[in-house]
Amino acid sequence: MEGNRLAFAPPGQDIPHSGNGRGRALTAVFGDGQLILAAPSGFCFDAQMEQHTGSGGFALLARCERLGTFGRFRTGDGAMLTATVGAVAANTPPPSADALRSAFATSRSTARVLETRNDGGVPLVKLHLTGHSAEGASGTHWRGAFVVHGHLVSIALYAPDGSGYLGESGARLIREFVRATRNATHLAETSAPPASTDASERAAAGAHSAVPATALATRRSTPRTPGA
Repeated sequence: MEGNRLAFAPPGQDIPHSGNGRGRALTAVFGDGQLILAAPSGFCFDAQMEQHTGSGGFALLARCERLGTFGRFRTGDGAMLTATVGAVAANTPPPSADALRSAFATSRSTARVLETRNDGGVPLVKLHLTGHSAEGASGTHWRGAFVVHGHLVSIALYAPDGSGYLGESGARLIREFVRATRNATHLAETSAPPASTDASERAAAGAHSAVPATALATRRSTPRTPGA
């Protein structure tokens, strides 16, 4: 991500091959908790592939039972999602399907756009692009993007040739991922403790046997003055 402009990794760099985590997870946290990516039903994050940078990072999801076969599709109807996170200005508008089309037309001369759609506010582009890093996956795949809490999340969905995920099932999976992420991020925001709660108030609340509740109520409602 450069400024407010859609940016995508160059060919051969779609999927990073390093990470410090272990195992699988249903969520991935970015931006000091401002963004909570949440896996759609049946999918898990590969913690070993998760990466964090100063402005965002990268996450990879697959069917929970298939996480041991990273980057290699075997028989079956599996799918793999990747999410690249970048920081954007707070007033950045949601990207459109036309913006995604233009981004690929500009940055990927070999990309062939097959379909564009805007499902439930989620812009999607189906394109054919060779040279990606998902071994065994079709060159045809879905791309999408959405903005939440000052972060642009760029999504790619890979699946083998003939997979239903290259059609409507893939578009539906991306929509579910976006919806789950927005819900999880909103829940984290609304359930966070008030920023004004300081250490002295927490200590007083813990010592309820020594300090009457009426005294605590008075203390919280009394404005503090400099030097007090």
